[in-house]
Amino acid sequence: MYDIPKESKIILYVGNIGRRKNQGQLIRAFNYLPEEIANNTYVLFLGSNQESDYKISDFAERTSFANHFIACGVVDKAFVPHYYEQGDAVALMSMSEGFGLSLIEGMHFGLPAMSFKDVDAYDDIYDECAMVGVEEHFDNAVAEGILRLINTEWDSKTIKDYSKKFESQNMAKQYVDVYQRTI
Repeated sequence: MYDIPKESKIILYVGNIGRRKNQGQLIRAFNYLPEEIANNTYVLFLGSNQESDYKISDFAERTSFANHFIACGVVDKAFVPHYYEQGDAVALMSMSEGFGLSLIEGMHFGLPAMSFKDVDAYDDIYDECAMVGVEEHFDNAVAEGILRLINTEWDSKTIKDYSKKFESQNMAKQYVDVYQRTI
């Protein structure tokens, strides 16, 4: 559908497009990647554009890899799993994030994830078997994260198993355990 070469890596960025979600920084980071990596990596952005002056196309035009950034728009929930099945990783370089649902959804499909270490959700969802944390909010630091994300040999089954921690039954049990320890 998007004419992406079969051997290429696909990073998914799921969520509304806007400054807080910070998709532009992931695009700018491509300027710091080795050319062979950037040439073989594509980013699919799933979500609606929330700000008329913050567009994927505007950021993409400022790189040598404009056709590697695809704004898919709003995708029906029934079709989102198909994107995760085709992807290689999930990124969420948000400036603030309460939970990071797209990262957990990606893990459910065995995909590794990447986010900044200082977002609220990071400590709750991080595990070295499933995630890359980016320490600094600089484009070159995000590029280093991308390199780790796509060059690490991830075990899809281990990531899927780890994601079970976030299933509703397990989450409910954890809340009950916290409640019982508190009273």
